[in-house]
Amino acid sequence: MLNYIYRLIRDFEREHGIQPNLLYINPVHLQHLKDSLDETYDFQSIRNLLKMELIIIQDTVHPHVAWAQCAQRVAV
Repeated sequence: MLNYIYRLIRDFEREHGIQPNLLYINPVHLQHLKDSLDETYDFQSIRNLLKMELIIIQDTVHPHVAWAQCAQRVAV
């Protein structure tokens, strides 16, 4: 899963000339991502590793990335 996400980031950056800052995934994708890392990685650690905001949406079929100009904040 991590390799797939890095490929998405690389392809986005090549196409748009900017690194994406949003990753859209569903809860199953998130679990696969966590499983590919050791148990010390929590949600915040994954965000820091990827340098992206994680948007968890149940209906997301495939992970995808995007860029948005926004301030970082915790969703309520």
